Parts: sequence; C-alpha cells; structure tokens
Amino acid sequence: MDIDTGSDTSEGAGFAHPLLAWLADVDAGIDAAIECPTLSLPLDQYEPAMRQLAAYEAKLASLRLRVTRQAELNDVRKLTGAANTAGWVQQTTRMGRREASVSVRLAKALDQTLRATGQALADGQISLGQAQVIERAIRRLPNDVDVEVKAEAEAFLLDSAQALDTDDLDKAGKHLYEVIAPEDAERRIGKQLEEQERRARENRTLSFGPVRDGVGTIFMRLDVPTLAILQALLDPLARPRPTGPDGPDLRSSERRQADAFAEFLGVAQAAVDAPNRGSVRPRITVTVSYDGLVNKVGYATLNSVLTDSGPTRLKVKTQAGAGGSGGSIGRDESIGPGGQTLIGYRITGPPLSATLVRQLACDAEIIPAVLGGDGAVLDLGRGTRLFTSSQRHALAERDGYFCHFPHCRRPEKWTEAHHIQHWIDGGATDLNNGVLLCQHHHTTIHTKGWVVRMGPDGHPEYIPPPWVDPYQNVIRPADPTLVRRP
Repeated sequence: MDIDTGSDTSEGAGFAHPLLAWLADVDAGIDAAIECPTLSLPLDQYEPAMRQLAAYEAKLASLRLRVTRQAELNDVRKLTGAANTAGWVQQTTRMGRREASVSVRLAKALDQTLRATGQALADGQISLGQAQVIERAIRRLPNDVDVEVKAEAEAFLLDSAQALDTDDLDKAGKHLYEVIAPEDAERRIGKQLEEQERRARENRTLSFGPVRDGVGTIFMRLDVPTLAILQALLDPLARPRPTGPDGPDLRSSERRQADAFAEFLGVAQAAVDAPNRGSVRPRITVTVSYDGLVNKVGYATLNSVLTDSGPTRLKVKTQAGAGGSGGSIGRDESIGPGGQTLIGYRITGPPLSATLVRQLACDAEIIPAVLGGDGAVLDLGRGTRLFTSSQRHALAERDGYFCHFPHCRRPEKWTEAHHIQHWIDGGATDLNNGVLLCQHHHTTIHTKGWVVRMGPDGHPEYIPPPWVDPYQNVIRPADPTLVRRP
C-alpha cells in the first residue's frame, strides 16, 4: 500500500495518517459488500454472516472509542469550540447528547480500568451493548471495593457475556452488585426505587380522546402499583367465557379486556361507597324526547364531559302561522304577539339511539332526562332543605352542565346547589329557586355582595355589587337563541 506522506511533514500539509488509509480500504470493502446481492445467500450461511457482521461492528466500535479517548486526551474539542469531548462527539457523529456522554465515559473506562473488556470488544468477542453493560455494572460498585474484586467481577461478566444477551447480562451485573456489596445494594436500590416510584406517581396521566362514530379513546400512564391493581381487578372479568350454545368465546384478548373494563365500571358505579361530588354518586344523564323513549325511535344525547361543548340553553319561541298552525323557525330573539317563550335545550354531546337509552334507563344510576315537545324540563323535587340529586340534574339540564356564574366553566360535578332565596329566609327547595355554582362562586354570592335572581327567561341572572359595576347592570350568561314552532 502506498501512503503519500507529502513533502512538508513539518506542518502536516499533505500528510495522510495510516489510519485514514486503512479506513478508506474498509469503506471500499463495505461498499462492495453492500452491493453484493443477498438473495443467493444459502440458508445455512445466514448465521455465520450475521455473526461476522456483529464482530466487525464490535471492532469498529472499539476503534471509534479509542479515537474518542485520544481526542479527549488531546483536547480536540477546542478545534470546534465544543464545551467538552461529549459535545465534540455529538457534533461529529450526530449522536444524541446522552449517547455521546455514555460513549466518552465508556472510552475512558476501557482505557483506564476495564482493559480486558476493551480487548474483548476489539477482538469482536462482545458487542458494544455488552461492553456498556459491563462498564455500568462495575461503576455501580462502591468505591471502597478492592481493585482485585472489581477485576474478578469484570472477568465474571466477560465470561457470562459469551452466553447472555445484554438484558440478561445487565441482570447478572445487578445480582453481582448485590453479592459483592449487599448492604450498599439494598440501600441504593431502595433509594432508587423510591425515587422511581415518586416520579411514576407524579407522571400519572389520564385523558380522553375525541368521540367518533360512537367510539372514544382513553390515554393512560399509570405507576406500577396502580397498573397491577387494575390488572388484578380486570383479570377475573376478562377470562374467556365457557363454551355455550353460541360456541366458544372468540373475542380477542384486547376485546375481552375492554369488555372487562366496561363491566368493572358498572360494578364501581353501583358500589355503596362509590365516589361522589356534591353528595352525588356517579351518574350520567341522557336527554331524549318522550316519543323517542316510548316508541324507540330517533336518538338521544349523552350529557358528559366527553366533548368540549355541552348542552346549550335555548330560548324557544312558538309563533302562530296562518290558520293557527305553526310558523317558521328562526333565531329571532324578539317575541311577537301571541308567541310563547319556552325553555329547552340544544344538546351537543355524543348521540345514542333511543333503543339503547331504554336499556340504560333500566339502571337507576343512569337518568333519562325526558323532555316534552316544548323542550321544557320538569321540576323533579320539592319540600326538603337540600337539593336532591335528581334536582341537581334538572338544574344542570336547565342551565348547562357547568357552574352558572358568568364566564365560569367549572363542570357540574364540581358545583353546589345554591338557594336563590335562602332557605332560612323562606326559600323553597325547587328548581325555580336553585342554581348550580362552583364553591368559589357560591362563596362569592354569599359574601361579596353579588345578587342572583331568577330572570324573566326562566334562568338565573346576576347583579354585581356597586364596586364592580357602579350601574349594577344585570348580567345574563350569553347563550344562543333558537326560535321554533311547537
């Protein structure tokens, strides 16, 4: 091989180091191997080919680590302005920051303390991943462990690497740590687990995806204990059903898990000690017309937080048309002569068939809010000091499934039922005297000078104190208006 050393070696001009020449030959050989078709490779030669490629990868990794270590000793990073050698490696190889740091640390360890591992990697006897596992296992040992003991541990791991993959070798390294330094291992592992568990609890998340075509999605990240509890609860419910008249249970594992989760929710909902807010047990409400419920025609609407937009208040106007028949439907907020304003709702939640609503209505914890032809909600309870759960649902049907205070969107489950005329002052516990307010705005009404009263449109309205509005203009939550004939 001819190596051109150039004429001006004192300044390095034209000098080509033998390493670069050898790498050029390697590059040519790799290009030739890549162009070689593999279709004709005999089946019994795939394994030796893969083993040889793995050995070459290990040798090249060893060479790269040697260059990395020498670059650190020569402070090559200064040529590019990198903050440290890891930064230089990251710039040069486009590694990630963590990968570059691990590479620099491994290069140093193979040069200083783990030379046997470095030689095994250079000989292609272990992979780069195995070398990283061995370095991590030895680094994990306490500082007061004798050098001879660490050398024996390295030899044990190198011998084990001939039969174990990186995952099992990592387990062997952890076990070695527990054998060599049991007290330190117990303390450190316990501390690491506590920190890991703390982060897992803090990173728990659950969110609901959009509902499309009757199907919604849940995204969950759970810590291990919570996940184990959930799996233990679902496992008895997710077992395949015994073979019956319909044949064997052909549901997939995923389907059985989903069915088990649905069944589990029903069990939890019916539990005596089910969680509640505002003394209300878990319930859902569906809105359906009376005719639809009786005749099983049409559809209903599920009122829930599965969609951003909940029920919207409607001002319903009936107009007499020619000959006393119904007139047109429009968004005219004015009320003409002979017209009648009725309060109803336009529901924007996920739709359900009327047939399914009849099935759901069999469960006392699923409430069908039946609307008459005029869209009005019936009064559902009177005569007690506290609003019943049925009355709370009726209030939510009337005013929206949120805190009714202007510009507040706290969900209905977080609200409290407020007597517009206080009970102590003779106010009745019925829908005409109630409004749902979150705890903050409930306190505001009681202590900050705000006045809430029932407006002429059948919905609560608010009068601010003079220090908020000197003119004390009436505030009505802005809602769209729909005019329709009966």
